[in-house]
Amino acid sequence: MPYLAVLLALLLAPFSETLSLEHLRHLDWQRDMRPGQRCPAKCLREHCPDARLLQSCIWGQIRDLCGCCWECGNGEGQLCDPEPRTGSTFFGQCAEGLRCKVQRRDPTMKADPKPVCVCEKQEILCGTDGKTYENICQLRAVQRKLGEQRKVMIAHHGPCRAKPVITYAPGDIIALEGSNILLSCEVSSYPAVSIQWKKEGDNTFLAFEDSNRAMQASGGPRRFELTGWLQIHKVGRDDAGVYTCAARNTFGETSASARLRVIHRGSQSGRELPARKNEAHRPSINEAESEDDEDYEGQPSGNMYLPRYRNAQYVPRKSHPGSVWAGPEDPPAWHLHTNLKPPLPFPAFLVSSSPPPPGLQYHM
Repeated sequence: MPYLAVLLALLLAPFSETLSLEHLRHLDWQRDMRPGQRCPAKCLREHCPDARLLQSCIWGQIRDLCGCCWECGNGEGQLCDPEPRTGSTFFGQCAEGLRCKVQRRDPTMKADPKPVCVCEKQEILCGTDGKTYENICQLRAVQRKLGEQRKVMIAHHGPCRAKPVITYAPGDIIALEGSNILLSCEVSSYPAVSIQWKKEGDNTFLAFEDSNRAMQASGGPRRFELTGWLQIHKVGRDDAGVYTCAARNTFGETSASARLRVIHRGSQSGRELPARKNEAHRPSINEAESEDDEDYEGQPSGNMYLPRYRNAQYVPRKSHPGSVWAGPEDPPAWHLHTNLKPPLPFPAFLVSSSPPPPGLQYHM
């Protein structure tokens, strides 16, 4: 048996820099290899882990199944053992205030859902740090992480009230004359927000339906978010310019702009555009993770959730029947497929191409 312990230590040594103590705790090999093992008759606290090693348990400490030693409780979203007292454990127990629950099956996923820790009280709270938390468990996790020096308390129930924040701004577009384009703008806000569009040089906001333009807004894709769309059908040279998405509520307003460039089909630039249609920008892992991720730490009010396209995937396709993206010649294009399903007649695909510059979209 001592030889097995030495061998296991040697195997885990290369990973000691990347695996934290909390993750290693979930590799409960001895307990898993002895499913019939019982708790000792006497609790020997001197054999328990050093309490100083458990100070990094941001979700809190709990007693082990024998009620003897303290261990880190699993946090929200982490795998857990649904009924640990009926047999051996592997993933561990949920921290105080959380329970192990199997999520509802997603019909789009082949694998069965796994049990994860879920906060028992699902109530949105506003912290004294001005950030909105989805539940009390996330607030407590931040309290333990920050310590007594930066104590965060509950300011009030419900989300923090502040001016809107644009979580996804419209991007610059190069479009061939006669094609159809769609600008989108996502806003996170509480209280409710209104979205309007304006073209540079105009003194008033665009009407919801004006000649070849149409606007629409719908709640989502996440809580306290609103997405607005501006569709321009068969763009002409007069449609070129800078378009601004303006969001406003009782606490203030914010805006973001994008430039639409219209190219004549017979021009040199217009002939060069189709050569780019098979290019697509595939974000690397570093790019996908470069954005600030404050998991379970709350987000500034109005910016409570991650951007929708963080884990998006670029896929090629041919023409999409009924899509407002299809130009007169309906050429193949690259599309950014998302889970967002805008209300008709807007499609569930957003056209995109590789830079330069980053974020530039080509509509053909």
